[in-house]
Amino acid sequence: MATEIDLLKEDIPRLEKKFGRDNPFVKLLKSQLDFLQNQNVSQEQREESYSGFVGFIKSKIDKRKVTSNKLH
Repeated sequence: MATEIDLLKEDIPRLEKKFGRDNPFVKLLKSQLDFLQNQNVSQEQREESYSGFVGFIKSKIDKRKVTSNKLH
């Protein structure tokens, strides 16, 4: 299934040829495409940060378990 990003990438060049690059509608579509692409990058960065954070927390928990087991 095509995403909105894929559809915009297909439609924008065709619409630029038909209406021109300075057409307000074409400019709006380009802005929408930029926004969606940047949103995807931000989502990927958030996921990477979250994975790193979860890994860090798990390592701290594991260290506490090891320390706790040594004390008993």
